[in-house]
Amino acid sequence: MDSKKAATLLSKYQSGKTNRNEEKELKAHFARVANKEGPDQVYFQYLQKKRSEAHLGDDFDAMVLHQIEGKSNADPGRHGVLRYWYLAASLALLLTMGVLFRNETSNKNPATTGAMAEVDTYDDPELAFEETKQALLLLSARLNGGSEYASEFAKFEKGQNTLKQN
Repeated sequence: MDSKKAATLLSKYQSGKTNRNEEKELKAHFARVANKEGPDQVYFQYLQKKRSEAHLGDDFDAMVLHQIEGKSNADPGRHGVLRYWYLAASLALLLTMGVLFRNETSNKNPATTGAMAEVDTYDDPELAFEETKQALLLLSARLNGGSEYASEFAKFEKGQNTLKQN
């Protein structure tokens, strides 16, 4: 093969557009041209060396299949029994939780279960009104206590505006 054809095949090879026959021609060409050391020559020599080292042998497939079959036949009973133990334990756990939940809900007073029961807490409506009024006043006092800090923010904003104007 002449150098022009080799250069053309090499550019096709590097762009991934060669077929098997062209690749074989390139390999044969670089095997014949042993005196010209270049990056392509070194690359093809490396490929040839790795192909000769990486031969798996004829018995490789049989060996792998034997190992796969050996693992699939390894004591299937133990794995199955373990699976049933996990299943039985989870079932026992669910049953126990169901029984406990049922006992908890059945022992409760019907007035406290579900939605709020409509039971008056005071017999006198005026007393109930006063208690509610006191609770709301306490809440209002707590909420108004935070307004003291709002005046501090107003002072800060006023200072910022003064700085922006200067």
